[in-house]
Amino acid sequence: MKKILLLTDFSENSINAIEYALKLFNTEVCDFYVLNVQDSLSYTSDDLILSKSNESIYESLISDNKMRLKGLVNDLKHMANERLHSFEAIVDYDVFIDSIRQLIKKYHIDIVVMGTNGASNLKESLFGSNALKVLRYIDCNTLVIPDGFTFKMPKKLLLVLDTDDYVDHLTVREIIELMEKLNANIEIKRFVGSEDNIKAKINTDKELLLEMLNENRFTYDVVSGSNLSSVLINSTKSKDTDIITLVGQFKGFFERLFGNADKTKISKNLDCPLMIFHN
Repeated sequence: MKKILLLTDFSENSINAIEYALKLFNTEVCDFYVLNVQDSLSYTSDDLILSKSNESIYESLISDNKMRLKGLVNDLKHMANERLHSFEAIVDYDVFIDSIRQLIKKYHIDIVVMGTNGASNLKESLFGSNALKVLRYIDCNTLVIPDGFTFKMPKKLLLVLDTDDYVDHLTVREIIELMEKLNANIEIKRFVGSEDNIKAKINTDKELLLEMLNENRFTYDVVSGSNLSSVLINSTKSKDTDIITLVGQFKGFFERLFGNADKTKISKNLDCPLMIFHN
């Protein structure tokens, strides 16, 4: 059974991401936890003054969103697989990242699902500030759906490995599980630098993949003279890629991926779902 945390701020892109997840996991037993966070850092004294005298401050701040979330979950139940899917609606008044961490621990979450926010101006961070925080600070597999993306059953995954990334047995098993569920193939691109041991790293990649995966189910290519973020702006991505998968392992991983020079390009050109595996 999969335990999946669905993040929503009631925007179209967040609901689109939730609907994508319901379709992707339509034939799998899943407990869905639909979370709306009222970030405690975003409220002012005016919010507190306007709270009703017969309500606690907490209940006053989240009561409207409880009703909205209840309505959303009722709508989701109509499009879900009623035999396999269950839902729990959660509204929390907390620091955004702290709330997500607590729920991951409490419910043993396998995957966090979220939509991108896009970039309304050049100062806005990639995916919006909250989405970028999740990718940087939440240690859980995360599925990101681009704004306005229309669901189609994935048939080809792209696994992108940066110079310092490695694939261990657990990560490969998780990727294979996703492939088998989708009956999809996988294309692997290893970005390389000028390290002396790069040939050994490539050989290790191939040995592990051949050990765990039928050689007819994957292709393996080496990419040099480019950076990791280029795969998100279509310069090295195949046109028939349905999901991009990345392995986030090191503190500087997302800084390398989301370098300032590429933020706007990625935000405008990311055109398929992004799955981050944490190992």
